[in-house]
Amino acid sequence: MSSRSGTKKAGSADFFAPKSQKQRGIGASQDGGGSISSSPRASASPAEDSSGIDVVTAKLAPMLAALSDALSNRLDSVAADIKKDIKEIGDRTDRLEAKMAEFAGAHNVLTEQVEDLQSQLLGALTKIADLEDRSRRHNLKVRGIPDSILAHDLPDYVTELFQHLLPEATSDSLLFDRIHRLPKPPSAPAKAPKDVLLRLHYYKPREDILRALRRPGALSPTYDHIAIFPDLSRTTLQHRRNFKQVTTMLRDRSIAYRWGFPTKLLISRNGVFHSVTSVSEGMQLLKDWGMEPATPPSKR
Repeated sequence: MSSRSGTKKAGSADFFAPKSQKQRGIGASQDGGGSISSSPRASASPAEDSSGIDVVTAKLAPMLAALSDALSNRLDSVAADIKKDIKEIGDRTDRLEAKMAEFAGAHNVLTEQVEDLQSQLLGALTKIADLEDRSRRHNLKVRGIPDSILAHDLPDYVTELFQHLLPEATSDSLLFDRIHRLPKPPSAPAKAPKDVLLRLHYYKPREDILRALRRPGALSPTYDHIAIFPDLSRTTLQHRRNFKQVTTMLRDRSIAYRWGFPTKLLISRNGVFHSVTSVSEGMQLLKDWGMEPATPPSKR
């Protein structure tokens, strides 16, 4: 009886014991009854831990030193390669800059030579045009002679025309070295007659004819459909066409002018001659005289 009660008391004491104590007791019994303080790890001293770290450090130190040396050598090699590449790039850049400076100098020399050659070429072309004009200075071009006037009748017809302009001229002074018709240009009207080109044997009658044409009403109604021009080279004609706006304004204001060599305008105004070598110069001169070109009315 007493034993049962003792057992019951013991059981009740275990039942009311804290759970953590019970678990520690169970864990201790499962570990063979040893306590926590009896563990080998727990029993290691700080001195032993320090000696272990020293051993590991001693083993790692040579490895880290070798790694550092390897990295340093590798970085030195890479840096040397980079320095070499930079030096090569710098040398190549210096050579390129020197070459570019050489090319720039050669280009400047060539530019000056080209400008000089262009000036010489322009002068040569101007002289060639003048020589061509001089070779034609006995020539006259007559426009408007009907095609019904045959080739063998042209000398008589033109002689009568010139004598109409120069009544005092004799037939001997109006001798023709040659006279013939020219092919019709593509831009000419379909019904327009072919132009007649002639060469006078004497130079003075040619100038007298051109001077007589400047008089108002020089041609009678019989010949008012005819126009007479000096025979000039194509280059000279193009240069003179460029001055059309200037010459038109001069004619409208009855200002005398004549052509000079090379192609330029010699304008006489108030007893003073002005030489104009370009269209812009001529327009500026007219502007200085208070002559503005007529502007077309604006379309609204």
